[in-house]
Amino acid sequence: MSKLIDVFFINLLWIVFSIPIITIGASTEAAFYVTIKIVDDEEGYIFKDFFKAFKQNFLQGTILWLITVVFGYALYLLWQIVIKKDDISFVIILISIFSTVFVIAGLLYSYPLVARYENKLINHIKNSYNICIKYFGKTIILFIVILIELFCIFWNKWSLLVGVLIGPEIVIYSISGISKRIFQRIDKDAKSGE
Repeated sequence: MSKLIDVFFINLLWIVFSIPIITIGASTEAAFYVTIKIVDDEEGYIFKDFFKAFKQNFLQGTILWLITVVFGYALYLLWQIVIKKDDISFVIILISIFSTVFVIAGLLYSYPLVARYENKLINHIKNSYNICIKYFGKTIILFIVILIELFCIFWNKWSLLVGVLIGPEIVIYSISGISKRIFQRIDKDAKSGE
């Protein structure tokens, strides 16, 4: 029950700190930071840790959010063309699918990487691609879990209400849970390689 309460409060903080819209990236980074600590069973203070991570990752989180918006909008426009054209070629559809997967792969693990590790943003994005390739099976499972969560959130008006209260944090929690296992393996491999 306490983890559900934690999820609610992290989501509430995420919503409040995302209100200026430009701060959604920093807010998301802070939510990932706190959630990864919870998934790792580390003790901490949600509010204090959230504020600390918000300040600490503000610049990278904001830039990553702007990248997300630009590429998200470009994909939206691309899919609008694909959907509205009657005589679209199969090649264009394949390019659209590949572009979508490429963008999602670059962003999927970038947010938890920024929250957990010190590195340049470009390296976090490259590492996100590498993780998607190396841990392809876990990434597919994560995609499926996120799609199911989004489907449940948008199922009806009542599920949407619950989704507003805890939805973003549930998705962050799922990504953090799978990322934790991957990061532990990466850390273990890095230590054994030293």
